[in-house]
Amino acid sequence: MQIDATMRNLNEVKERVPEELVPTVETLITIMDAVENPDTSPQDRQGVIESTEELSATLTAISDANTPPELRAELTTIVKQATSVLEVVNSPRGDGEERSELVLVMKRSTSTLDVIRDPNTSQRLRGQLIAIVKDTTFAAGGAPDVSSAGSADDSQKQGGRQTIRRTLPPVSSSEDIIQDPRTPPKEREDLAEITQRVTALLKKIGDSGTSREERSKATKELDENTSRMKDQQEESASAQKRPKESLGKAAAFCTSAIFESIPESALVRGLKNLVPAPWAAEGVKDFWKAEEKGNEMLDVLAQLRNDENTRSPFEVVPLITELAEVVPHDRLYGRLGGSASFCQQTAVYLDEEFGVTVGPWLTNADG
Repeated sequence: MQIDATMRNLNEVKERVPEELVPTVETLITIMDAVENPDTSPQDRQGVIESTEELSATLTAISDANTPPELRAELTTIVKQATSVLEVVNSPRGDGEERSELVLVMKRSTSTLDVIRDPNTSQRLRGQLIAIVKDTTFAAGGAPDVSSAGSADDSQKQGGRQTIRRTLPPVSSSEDIIQDPRTPPKEREDLAEITQRVTALLKKIGDSGTSREERSKATKELDENTSRMKDQQEESASAQKRPKESLGKAAAFCTSAIFESIPESALVRGLKNLVPAPWAAEGVKDFWKAEEKGNEMLDVLAQLRNDENTRSPFEVVPLITELAEVVPHDRLYGRLGGSASFCQQTAVYLDEEFGVTVGPWLTNADG
């Protein structure tokens, strides 16, 4: 099992890391123990595993004598902050959708550590990514506290936390596009630059030392910069060289990305007319992923509220047209990252081969 392999690796890493990081490794081991709980959704479990594996690889780099001291210090800060966030979101208390959202944020954020560790990464990009990940994990740690929801000390700070929560998913989409090797260097650096501005503002909004006036100003600046970041996300992702997949594969990639990125309550509402009767009767806890089953069908995997893992065939055309209503074009790249291009590719296929117009996704689509 993937969890067993990750646990073995953590125990090996624990023997090599500096003493100050031993408690951090022990916390990661505890987190991995906890995600085996059947109450944990498959999506959340996979997200925590992938984040932990990236942190484990980073701990190995910290222990490597060839890692420059300055980089070792930055990586140490990131690993500690990221582990603290995972510890909070892995708590069984609080709102499940908030937890799932932050798990996704951490999965995407820690995925950039591979680029940061890569000796071939330019100093400029490495510096930008370090700042982005540090600010993201700082802000995520101060986003609505899923272990003590409703404990805001005043409405202004509560508003700041809601702003952070709303902005973290689009930030994580930037991180997803930046770490993708298919993103051209210029578009990668342009996206990193604007994303760094956004995360710096998030950190300022979430910092307890920020005054009311400073927080208000930063929030206004955040709106403008977030809008620019989303525009750059689409430009950067659209510049990627991706193979033209078959309709079935493109639809599976698109659907899986939506299942990962969109709150379950929105998916349940959007797909209520499509789910099989047994699923509707029991209730869906987690739409997990989709697998290709020919060009006109997808196999959808889900976890029901009784924790049963199940699957069922779904027709591509009605599934995609419903999902396009759940995720309109203006949220596509900000929520899905680079995978949004598969949704647009799917929309083009449906338009050309079935005469079905997926209006929200055809805007600016290549075809």
